[in-house]
Amino acid sequence: MRAQAGDLAGAAEICRAIAGRNPPNFHALFMLGTIESHFGRFEEAAKHLKRAIESNPRSPEALTSYGNALLEQKKPALAIKALDKALALQPQNPMALLYRGLALAETSEPEAALKDFDRVLRLDPGSVYALHNRATVLMALKRRDQARQSVDAVLRLAPDYVPALANLATLLTEDKKYGEALAVLNRALILEPANIDLVNARGLALMGLNRHAEALEDFRKVLARKPERPDVQLNYGNMLLELDRLDEALKAYDKAIATEAGYAPGLLMRANVLHHLGRSEEAFAAYDKAIATKPGYAEGHYHRGSALLLHGRFEEGWRDFERRWETADRGFDRPVLHAEPWRGEDLKGRSIIVYSEQGLGDAIQFARFLPRLVARGARVTFLCHAVLVRLFRPLAGDMEITAFSPADAKFDYQCALMSLPERFGIALDDLPGPVPYLFAEASLVQMWCERIGDNGFKVGIGWQGNPAGLIDKGRSIPLAKFRPLSDVPGIRLISLQKTHGLDQLAKAQADMKIEILGAFDEGPDAFIDTAAIMQNLDLVITSDTAIAHLAGALGRPCWVALKHLPDWRFMLGRGDSPWYPSMRLFRQPRRGDWDSVFAAMADALAL
Repeated sequence: MRAQAGDLAGAAEICRAIAGRNPPNFHALFMLGTIESHFGRFEEAAKHLKRAIESNPRSPEALTSYGNALLEQKKPALAIKALDKALALQPQNPMALLYRGLALAETSEPEAALKDFDRVLRLDPGSVYALHNRATVLMALKRRDQARQSVDAVLRLAPDYVPALANLATLLTEDKKYGEALAVLNRALILEPANIDLVNARGLALMGLNRHAEALEDFRKVLARKPERPDVQLNYGNMLLELDRLDEALKAYDKAIATEAGYAPGLLMRANVLHHLGRSEEAFAAYDKAIATKPGYAEGHYHRGSALLLHGRFEEGWRDFERRWETADRGFDRPVLHAEPWRGEDLKGRSIIVYSEQGLGDAIQFARFLPRLVARGARVTFLCHAVLVRLFRPLAGDMEITAFSPADAKFDYQCALMSLPERFGIALDDLPGPVPYLFAEASLVQMWCERIGDNGFKVGIGWQGNPAGLIDKGRSIPLAKFRPLSDVPGIRLISLQKTHGLDQLAKAQADMKIEILGAFDEGPDAFIDTAAIMQNLDLVITSDTAIAHLAGALGRPCWVALKHLPDWRFMLGRGDSPWYPSMRLFRQPRRGDWDSVFAAMADALAL
């Protein structure tokens, strides 16, 4: 009666008195175990329920409750044994099936777990818990479409069920639909404002939206409640890194490592920050430790490879760089091709398809290695970005350049374009190779000659890369920073910018004169007009974008403005590029200091 009246504590006292008698009373023990479970005291609950089962081993209800208590104590294997007995007695027991499904999921038996959840749903199609846990298991299996169906089904039944809202936000975040994820999380936080896991998830969504200061604040709140979580310390450090607070980021990564010894992601990010701080020896030690701590750690190899290449250690660097295909956020995939990977085998009389990867600038830079395959007697097909096929025609010679390979096409070998240096064993002394290796179309060169004219010292400028790319952070330059160049007598600044960054032109032209050539590269082919324009310029000055690689491949004079720690291909501490003989490099003396870069360029132009 007391339990029915809501006096669970009083009911528990009565049950204890009865349970203490000899012989023990099954109903009292079962009730006592149930009450202790209600209060979250699962160890005590399990003790009472075990005694109840000893008194009556054929009670499916007691076995089910006992299985749940064991599950709550993180003893899934023992829970499964109890729940198997419950289901042997009562095969259609939905709670036993549900609990066993959860236990099976925790013991790395996801398919068996799904079968139990599906059995529950056959008994009760409206079971929110079965649908939700089914979705969670499917998410762990990366079966995202099926998981989303279950999540949506839960939310149709229970629109305010917060665990399902959290799962939906996770799926949206993984799909990079950060704005939608943020809206879902804000709704969930109205329902459960103290749910720190939701705050952490919101931080991840804000991070995806590049709202770094807000994400930092969310991660700070999580750490105030759960300082033991290394993943949150990592994300907190990542946001400090994005905000250029490197010393603070380093401390955050140190805390992540202290929280979990051998935490490889923390060691890796610590290495990256040390690298940015110019503490190279310490950085390489941290890279090595991250890889030693987590054998096969592709991200560790890839980042270390980039650092090695930056330092000119090509043999080691190319080897580590090969692990890029195994990284989670590489942003590109291999095409499906019918051919064995080329590892350096004899190619005489054999066919090989080489496929482009990453950005347009990468394709332009590494296309120089394709003729080496032809020289080895291979029949070469180059599968590249459709917009670059026409630009690469001068390279064609005895090779095929295409944007499409039929599904049934067969080749002896395949290789990624940026893997060729590793296969050829390219060292610094092997660069640059024949330059120029790209050439503008003569008719377009003549057309642009007539439009541009020959008066003044003609300088083509580019300032903005694709802002969506992770590599763009810190490399693009506000157009206003080019102002010192316009003050040099006799200089004509001519915009080579396409698509991104054009919004800066109108404002900049109020302070400096920048010529706009009108429409160019308007068709399906990238850089065709740009290449011809460059042939009519005296100099190209640009940020680190594909424009720089195009100018270098054409053999045109080019000055590149580089951030303090540039992309690996520009290496460190040198004013020239081993890749492009016609290129001169101007480096930030300090992070973010573009003024010094353009002052130096203006002085060089004035000579």
